[in-house]
Amino acid sequence: MLKAIQYSNEYIGLVDKTMRKGITQFANKNWRKAYDLLHFNNKTKDGETNSEANRFTAFAKLYCAAQLESNTAENDAYVLLTYTDFEFWPYLKEHNFPRYARRFACHFLAYLKNEEENYTEALDFVDEALAIHSPIDDLDDIPLYEQKISILLKMNEMESAYFDIQKLLNIDGDNETFKETINSKAYKDFIEANNLEKLIKGAVNETAKEALNRYAKFLKLNFKDDIQEAAGYLPYFFSKVKKTTLERIEQQLDFKFPPSYTNFVLKNGLFKFGRWSDNDSKLLELAEINTLHNELAKQWTEGFNNLSQEEREATKNLICFSYGDEGLQAVWYYCFDKRSLNPETGEMAVYSFSQDDWHFDALKTCTNKGFDEHITNLVNEKIGAF
Repeated sequence: MLKAIQYSNEYIGLVDKTMRKGITQFANKNWRKAYDLLHFNNKTKDGETNSEANRFTAFAKLYCAAQLESNTAENDAYVLLTYTDFEFWPYLKEHNFPRYARRFACHFLAYLKNEEENYTEALDFVDEALAIHSPIDDLDDIPLYEQKISILLKMNEMESAYFDIQKLLNIDGDNETFKETINSKAYKDFIEANNLEKLIKGAVNETAKEALNRYAKFLKLNFKDDIQEAAGYLPYFFSKVKKTTLERIEQQLDFKFPPSYTNFVLKNGLFKFGRWSDNDSKLLELAEINTLHNELAKQWTEGFNNLSQEEREATKNLICFSYGDEGLQAVWYYCFDKRSLNPETGEMAVYSFSQDDWHFDALKTCTNKGFDEHITNLVNEKIGAF
C-alpha cells in the first residue's frame, strides 16, 4: 500500500478534488469512504484521461473491496487487470507500481478461484502473478508460493507441489506452512529420489560442466512431461573450439585465458542457455572476444568519450567473453578482470558490465576457479528463478 501512495504522489499529478479525498481516505485506511470516493475517468488539467490516476484508482478500489470483503471485489480485480494490460519492462521504475498492482489483482483472483474450487483457473492466476518479476521491485513471492502449493495439494498434483515447496524453502527456509507435508514419507521419498537439495545448491567447488549438468537435470525434472519446454532453457552447445584458434586469439589480445575457461571450451565448446535464445549468457565466438575498452568505443561512443582517462585505462583490463542476460537489460557483458589475476593459478574473477551503471572498480585477486564459479552462480540464479 505504501508503494501505491508513493506512486500516486509521483505519477498521478493533478486530478479532481474527489479523487484526492479518496486517496487521503485510502492512506488513512478508511476503506468504505475511500471506496465510495474513488472513481475512474480521471482527467489531467488539460482534460485528457489520466491513465496513471485510473490505474491507481483501480488498485485502490480493489484493495478497499478486499478489506471490506465486498461482493464487487472480483469485478474490481478484472478492471485492474485491464488497466495494467501492457508489456512490463522489468528495469523501468515507472512500471514498478503497475507490476505490483497486476500481481495483486492476479493474486486476489487466484484466491477467489481457489475458494470457488476452480483450481485450474486459480493456478493460472497465481502463475501469472509469479511471472511478473523485477529485480528493482521489493515483491514478496512467499504468499504466492504458499497459495500455489495449497492449490496443487488440493488438485492432488503432489510432485508439482513438492517442487514448489522446494522453491518456497529456497527463499524462506524456516517456513512451516506445509510442515505436515514436508514431514510425510512421500515427500521424503521424493527428495531422496530427486536429490533436489543437491541440484539447488550444487557441490562445493563444482566445475562449470558439473554446474550445467546439474541445471539440465533440474530442468528435466521440472519439465519431465514437456521436453519441448525444457529445450527452451537447457544449456545448448553451438560451437567447437580448437586449441590453435584459442592460442591465436590470445596472441591478438596479448592475453592468457584463465585455465578454468580454457579447459571448459576446449573440451565442451561454446554454449548459451536455451536453444532459441540469442544472448542469454552466451559465450562469445572466439573472434568476437575483445576488450571492454574497444566494445564501448564501438557501441557506446558518446558515453565512452565522457569517461575519464583513468576509467578508459581500466576498461582495457576487462576482456569480454560472454553476453549477459537474454534481454540485455542488466548485464550486457561478462568479462575477465585482468587486475584480479592470481599469478599462482592464472585464474581471474568475472566482472559484470551493466549498460546502466558504468563503474570499473578492480575485483579482488581471484582465489578460486573464476570461470567455474561464474557458471555455478549463473546456474544457481536460474534455478532460484523457477
